[in-house]
Amino acid sequence: MKTTKQVKLEDLSNIQHEVYIGTSKEVDYLEIMIIKFVGNYGYGSDGNSDATFMRAIRSAVLEAWEPGGLILDLSDFSYEWGDRIETVFFVGDDKYRDIPFPVALIVGNKSEEAIRTLLLGLESKKTIEEIGWVFKDLKSAWQYIEIKLKEYKSQNLL
Repeated sequence: MKTTKQVKLEDLSNIQHEVYIGTSKEVDYLEIMIIKFVGNYGYGSDGNSDATFMRAIRSAVLEAWEPGGLILDLSDFSYEWGDRIETVFFVGDDKYRDIPFPVALIVGNKSEEAIRTLLLGLESKKTIEEIGWVFKDLKSAWQYIEIKLKEYKSQNLL
């Protein structure tokens, strides 16, 4: 018999997560999920396992609760550099192929500038708000998801 060892997703990363769900006011049969990640993302390729962990958590909770929209909350998250974190942001294409799935991102003081340059480029002078789906607070992110859900419903896409 081969020697095995027990493994857990938590072995990949020290990042913690919290999951919250609320009902949309615009489309009352859909829920909006918030996944809050807390901790320090590894610098550069040291963050690869953090990104893998974050994607795994994201995929699992989306599968379990099937919300109509998602807010990724990095307000208490430290991120300096590492391209793989971007793979955490883009979600829904595999699960929600035929249904639009709005995603918003919340950044905090310890992630804002690095996320801005990751998404816009090192030389960009654009602000984080100009990205359109990245915000500094939950209220704005929630409002964005509500607007998108209302728009999709009015176009008979939901």
